[in-house]
Amino acid sequence: MKYLFDPDVLHDCALKGVGLPKPQMFEAVEKAMEEAYPGLIHRDQPWIYSIAGGVMIQMKVCFASLMEYVILWGTPIGSEGHSGRHLAGFWDTVLEGEAWYYAEGQFEKRIYRPGDRIYVGPGQARGMNFTDGIWALEYARGFIPYSIPFGLADIMVSTLDWPTALQTLGVYMDLTGRYWSRDKLAPAWLRPLKAAAGFASKVIGARLTRLSTPSAPYDDIPDNQGRRRPLEEINTTKHTTKRPTRLRTSEINSPEKTAQA
Repeated sequence: MKYLFDPDVLHDCALKGVGLPKPQMFEAVEKAMEEAYPGLIHRDQPWIYSIAGGVMIQMKVCFASLMEYVILWGTPIGSEGHSGRHLAGFWDTVLEGEAWYYAEGQFEKRIYRPGDRIYVGPGQARGMNFTDGIWALEYARGFIPYSIPFGLADIMVSTLDWPTALQTLGVYMDLTGRYWSRDKLAPAWLRPLKAAAGFASKVIGARLTRLSTPSAPYDDIPDNQGRRRPLEEINTTKHTTKRPTRLRTSEINSPEKTAQA
């Protein structure tokens, strides 16, 4: 089967962002991919949560179809869990941070740092730990719909984050529909059907993503009347309440203290 993307080319695109601050890092990678694959990379999708295999990250999907996807992903605080065992293979390039991986029978972790490549093949699984945070570019090749339950299971039985579930489906439908609408690899007789299905998927997916987008996050703390005060204002206020004097255990148990009692 002929695929649209070359893992080596995407790796070279990822290296364009290594060492840059965020968000310039992501912009450099996306620009490099656009130049390498004109018309295939989409930069207009939102960053959304992904909770799967116990791992919580956020991701931005740049391309999606039934057999391939390209995403930027990561977390600023670290996470760990199970990679899942899929029909697809996964190529990752670390942009920032550090990843630890191990497989069954491996007793030492493999460490991946910026610029390093990671591969988990079809039918393979890994334990993963992202220490203090990581950002990476990922390319998947294989039957992607098989992995959708893995991507939604934690949401449906644990976090109950329905907006994220709907956004995930919406983004996938939107980008798959966009590709189908212009698929030149399909047989000529199939192209009109794929174009029609692609248009419907694109419209429904975009609307689903828009309607399920949660309100913008805020960290302001409401008072008793519900009025919000900026977190910076609250956490920079000097505390004037005098803390009670605490005695050390050695002072409490000293002979002098016992005699005074």
